[in-house]
Amino acid sequence: MKELVATGDLVLVSALRHHLNEEQVAFDVFDGFVGSLFPGDMSIASHRVMVSDEDYQRAKRVLDDLQNGVMACEAE
Repeated sequence: MKELVATGDLVLVSALRHHLNEEQVAFDVFDGFVGSLFPGDMSIASHRVMVSDEDYQRAKRVLDDLQNGVMACEAE
């Protein structure tokens, strides 16, 4: 597995989960529990989104599109 992104931005993690699921990219989110240990200190409350080596390039494209405003979560 490779780390796609480590972030304290819960909105990004949520949007990334949504779009990775849409693209059928398997992923895991590690270290999510840390935020509950240190509320308010986002510098250490990092969520790591991990993907398989095989899916890394597709997942990276999804992340890049999200960060560049190409994708957005839309209400259905």
